[in-house]
Amino acid sequence: MNILFLAHRIPYPPNKGDKLRSFHMLEHLASRHSVWCAAFVDDDRDWRHLDRLQARCEKVHLVPLKRRRSLCRGAIRLLGGGTITEGCYYRSNGDMARCLSQWSQQVRFDAVLAFSSSMARYGLAVDAPRRVLDLCDLDSAKWMEYAAHAFGPIKSLYRLESHRLGVCEAEWIRAYDAATLITEHEVDSLPYAELRDRITIVGNGVHVSPDVKNTRDHASPIVGFIGAMDYRPNVDAVQWFADRIWPQIRAAVPQARFRIVGRNPNRQVRRLDRRPGIDVVGEVADVGPECRAFSVSVAPLRIARGLQNKVLEAMAVGTAVVLTSKAAAGVSVVDGVHCRMADDAESFADRTIELLTDRAMADRLGRHARKFVTRNHCWSTEMTRLEQLLTGQSVSSGDTAQECESSITTTGVDAQATAGAP
Repeated sequence: MNILFLAHRIPYPPNKGDKLRSFHMLEHLASRHSVWCAAFVDDDRDWRHLDRLQARCEKVHLVPLKRRRSLCRGAIRLLGGGTITEGCYYRSNGDMARCLSQWSQQVRFDAVLAFSSSMARYGLAVDAPRRVLDLCDLDSAKWMEYAAHAFGPIKSLYRLESHRLGVCEAEWIRAYDAATLITEHEVDSLPYAELRDRITIVGNGVHVSPDVKNTRDHASPIVGFIGAMDYRPNVDAVQWFADRIWPQIRAAVPQARFRIVGRNPNRQVRRLDRRPGIDVVGEVADVGPECRAFSVSVAPLRIARGLQNKVLEAMAVGTAVVLTSKAAAGVSVVDGVHCRMADDAESFADRTIELLTDRAMADRLGRHARKFVTRNHCWSTEMTRLEQLLTGQSVSSGDTAQECESSITTTGVDAQATAGAP
């Protein structure tokens, strides 16, 4: 098949949550079909990866996206009755539209895969007998969560974007032959109940090493957080943890340290490095060693949609996890079996302290968590489901447990990716 793959951000390297997902999509499809890839580039450092994409695809077209300029276009689009999302990415007379028009004249595409709501209109403009839209998670719902934590005029703007984008998402779900979301929770969040039957769940996977050697130091335990540190939900999470939770943990376990690992820490995050017991590490080449050194991995997210890769990665190496119910919404884990959950600062601190001081409990949760992701979060299973949608086959969940367990492998791709994954 000839497949056109559209992404709002270059699908390499897999160092952010969305890029991790789009990378695996492209990798899977390109190994079985002929793929043309068109994407935006919002980080100048990513241009050096063009050759890696070209080695996988028939053709690649990348368009630079300047953040300030795109946000200005988004604001203008919002004032004009549209959405910020479309204004940031959609330019009818821009490089992306011209490239897709030219490719459509040269190639008969059998299917189009549009990754994220930002690329939905581009996908509809290309002639193909089969179109699939991967919304991943609902951006409209994410904007509403932003509004819940905002004040003043910006709160109203976020609400307006959420409402307008929600209308667009419903329009696109109806217009595409198939649409996907990452979890059942996201499907249930659709405000239009009649659209839920049009959605197929395609989740994320994780690579599980057959032999994990953790390097935890029980004398100086590490509480760790991994994620892109210029991403608002992550910044909010570590700030809340540092302000409200960490002092309680530090008082109970004075020798503990809190390590914040992830690319592009902003000024707000960098300031946390001045506080007692907190290390802002920044980007590392491979987060695997960091994650294996954590005594406890935390995901204190108050703003969260979709499926948290940081949680899957910690579980994959057998690290005990404490997370909020919002962070757990995309993963069918059970509190007390695979992890510990808490939503208020005092309870979150208590759960973390409990795992730091009761190593038997932490080890048990880690083992159960590792087994859980091995059985339930397999990239090959999820990407096969996506491929079936593109080819028009009936999609069957099948017996994922056996396939996932047989696919356990040692690889650095996901481990490296998590340093920037939301």
